[in-house]
Amino acid sequence: MDILKRIRDLTTDLGIYQHAKIKKPDPKFGYALEDQSRALILAYKLNDEKLKKIYLDFIIRAKRKDGLLYHFCYENNDGYIFKNEENNSKPNLQEAYGIALWALLTVQNKSYHYNNNIFKNDQDNNGKNNANNSENNKINKEIKKIIDSLIKDAYSWTSPRAMASALLGLLNIKNPIELENKFIQKLIELFHKTHTKDWVWFENYLVYANAILPWALWKAYVIRKYKNCLEVAQKTTEFLINTCQENKIPSPIGNKGWYFKDKSKALYDQQPIDASYMVCCLDYAYQATSDKKYLKIAKEWYEWFWGNNLNKIPLIDNEFACYDSLTPKGVNLNQGAESNICFLFAHLSANKLKIL
Repeated sequence: MDILKRIRDLTTDLGIYQHAKIKKPDPKFGYALEDQSRALILAYKLNDEKLKKIYLDFIIRAKRKDGLLYHFCYENNDGYIFKNEENNSKPNLQEAYGIALWALLTVQNKSYHYNNNIFKNDQDNNGKNNANNSENNKINKEIKKIIDSLIKDAYSWTSPRAMASALLGLLNIKNPIELENKFIQKLIELFHKTHTKDWVWFENYLVYANAILPWALWKAYVIRKYKNCLEVAQKTTEFLINTCQENKIPSPIGNKGWYFKDKSKALYDQQPIDASYMVCCLDYAYQATSDKKYLKIAKEWYEWFWGNNLNKIPLIDNEFACYDSLTPKGVNLNQGAESNICFLFAHLSANKLKIL
């Protein structure tokens, strides 16, 4: 079985479409930077060079004159056009940039300062094919420029999810840079400023992709052995596990109202990104502690995709594709990029943990 089938179905020579109508891509909504970035990470993990090149090329094309990146891309009669707006709505560029930094520093694979090749060369043992080497060097230079611009911009970021996403990439750099330390300090400061006895979290609300915040701190402990990260990661992960369940069934925060402190919690719609990031977070929690309770809970959260949810119905079809959300009446039958990429993130973590 090709677990990347739906990803390939959504992908053109330009990138991966943001949305789908049921199983078919919906070109009207174009391409989003964060989808290309997460897809790049996925292609890298699965060693798919063709897909990796498509998503990386998209990010390079998205470079603006100021060195930063456009958020969206739409096809038109002239080919395509990049924009920072989607349907006149205010873009969340910080989070998109954080995910892009995560992706680029993942495919660089600890080589950011050394400018090593990203792609495998088709050269023989004698080091032939200088054309490929030259092209790879050109790509690496472009990526380094983008990374440098994103890092410079990141000092002004205020979004915790942008910081956490970026940290997942920054922690791949062999020697810590100043921005990594700044983001870790900021997340820990947010926790100490916000948390109370009954609300052990970084913000006064739980919305989407919540688990990426402790996930980043777990990784910081695994890679750098920062004990302050371990303490906060443990406390916030425990809070998230206890809060995001109903009758011991995994229950991501619903996007129809979210969950604000001292208010009621929305149960629907539940999104795959939340279940996915929880599995990935628990993957690192287990790496950090070897505590088998995290294996058990990771398995429960992975099984959310397969029917261990409030509706007791699977979000995965017979082609290994993921529906967009769990709704009060069942599932949203659309199968877009974010849902399918994030499901495969969870699947790879579950496979590594041997909990499939």
